[in-house]
Amino acid sequence: MISLAEKELCTGCGACAFVCPKQCILMKINEVGVIYPEINHTDCISCNRCQKACPIISPVVRNSPYHAYAAWSCDDEERSTSASGGIASEIYRYSLSEGWKIVGAVQQKDFSVSLQLSDKIESIAQFKNSKYVFSSAYSLFPQIKDELKKGNNITVIGLPCQIAALRKLFPDQGKLFLVDLVCHGTTPHDYLVQHIHAIEKEYGKKAICMSFRDPHFYTHTFTLTLYDAKGKRFCERKIEEDDAYQVGYHKKITYRENCYHCPFANNRRMGDLTIADYHGLGKCAPCSFSSRNVSLILSNSDKGEALVQELIEKDKITAYERPLEEPIQGEIQLRHPSIKTADRRDFERLYKGDFTQTMAVVLHNRQRRLRIKEAKQRIKKCIKKIIYLLIGRK
Repeated sequence: MISLAEKELCTGCGACAFVCPKQCILMKINEVGVIYPEINHTDCISCNRCQKACPIISPVVRNSPYHAYAAWSCDDEERSTSASGGIASEIYRYSLSEGWKIVGAVQQKDFSVSLQLSDKIESIAQFKNSKYVFSSAYSLFPQIKDELKKGNNITVIGLPCQIAALRKLFPDQGKLFLVDLVCHGTTPHDYLVQHIHAIEKEYGKKAICMSFRDPHFYTHTFTLTLYDAKGKRFCERKIEEDDAYQVGYHKKITYRENCYHCPFANNRRMGDLTIADYHGLGKCAPCSFSSRNVSLILSNSDKGEALVQELIEKDKITAYERPLEEPIQGEIQLRHPSIKTADRRDFERLYKGDFTQTMAVVLHNRQRRLRIKEAKQRIKKCIKKIIYLLIGRK
């Protein structure tokens, strides 16, 4: 009997369902809002194609980066409205100028996120900025297959697990340019929907669009905003204000289970390039500029490095080479996956389908732990001070 990847490791990429010749694998949302493949063993012919396509069961060879850059777009407006330095947008613009198709994450009307293919420059605005929720790649696979058959080049920017799936499904990558993002984890779509509904109820308004890093408040402030049908903003919350969804995401509480066991969270990368916020800038060598609105670029292949140099030569980006160990020291996800905390274990134990209620308890327990920790630190400081005074008297 064919078995799929264990649920604690499955990323929900959908590669197994895409390659199944009998279409007996379906992507389904379980009782707590997490999407997994389900196999109908009655129709299964045990061809093993699903296991061969799975980047968890049959891992692909990964690349070690050999150049690291601190970089940003030379277009000031592009840089100011992007999540970090606007490098993704410049990669997309270059790709379109060369006649390539582009793929990025787009938020739908129901606030779900999926990877979509486009040949229009207007799509870059939809692809921009962070989307802290699970994104589906399943509907993209047949489109990629068709475009490659036509001989078209495609640039894909996605999560490492999605890039791994593409590398398994389309091993002849001559026409694919793959860029992976440094990912901390993904939160099920159902959690976001519940959170937005709770805010709508609080304000008595209907949300039509949202942002996790609204440029109106500078993207580095991580401000979650909601807008109504008239385009009027009626909610703006920063993580410091204990917004349940943002705390859940940024404090590693509400991810899919596989994110805590992610085999892609290290410095062996899936894409030709890796891009991210630049954490740790200045750790290993002097730096004359702030890390704000600066992107990290890791070149993981000759093809990736060639594109970086092309963007520099055409004055599309400004890039400074940095010590390779610097971003690895600065970015936890380039060393290991997100680690479960006491808050995460609370969430696992308590969650039965009501995100708002569960997070209220989790945040209460979190604040209690923080108060206890602060009290212990104060006591420790007092003890040290008393010891110092006693020693001084002697």
